Amino acid sequence: MDQIFSTLFNQPLGSDSALQVALSALSTLLTAVALMLLAHRNDLGWWVQIVAVFAGPLIIALTFGYEGLLSAVPSLAVAAYGLWRFSRFALRGRFTRNALRAPLRPRQFGWGLVLAVLLTALGLGQMLTSGFVFQSGTASIWIAYGCAAVIGAALVGIANGVRWAWLAAAAAGAVNVGVLVAGGDPALGTLFSLVLLALAAGYGWFVWGALPAPDEHADVRGSGTLPDGESAGDYPPHPYRDAPASS
Repeated sequence: MDQIFSTLFNQPLGSDSALQVALSALSTLLTAVALMLLAHRNDLGWWVQIVAVFAGPLIIALTFGYEGLLSAVPSLAVAAYGLWRFSRFALRGRFTRNALRAPLRPRQFGWGLVLAVLLTALGLGQMLTSGFVFQSGTASIWIAYGCAAVIGAALVGIANGVRWAWLAAAAAGAVNVGVLVAGGDPALGTLFSLVLLALAAGYGWFVWGALPAPDEHADVRGSGTLPDGESAGDYPPHPYRDAPASS
């Protein structure tokens, strides 16, 4: 068992660092599952992302240092915002939403960049205020926290129907994989979770390419149009009310 754990996380079983690495990998894996669900506009994806925050950043912060709450709480807020924002789309089935693809606008990149910078600063926390990350040899720290922030900002974009957010998440995951492999002897558990995250985000990019834009679809709560001759009280059709009379 010790050998398996060491192979997966490059840490000795039972140490504090091993627990942190394992929880981080579990959180990344759950985020990948969340992205797979969100690619199909499934509300459960946001719930899985909330669990991902609890399983990783939140437990790590509560166990090893409350300063970690500076990044855990915003991550939880992002998932909660996504759940609320998806609730604005009409349901199709039990958990699937008729999410629409937002038109591409320059301001989306603007607020995405601002949000990513803010999340990066919150993630670095004391390392930023103390000046530690400005020392030499800390490039990998900047990349790790920056990629995590980009994924957080991408989730906000996904919640708003921004297809380009999927590409940003996929790129962040791919960069993380590259840095991990370039460092030599990567932890296989962490590597697997990051590869799965990048693939899930890329899958979401392709799937959301088929989504209608707001002007092509009218099934959004509060902005939809109804078929000719039908009022809001008659829509959607009721399977019993609108059934043809039997002879």
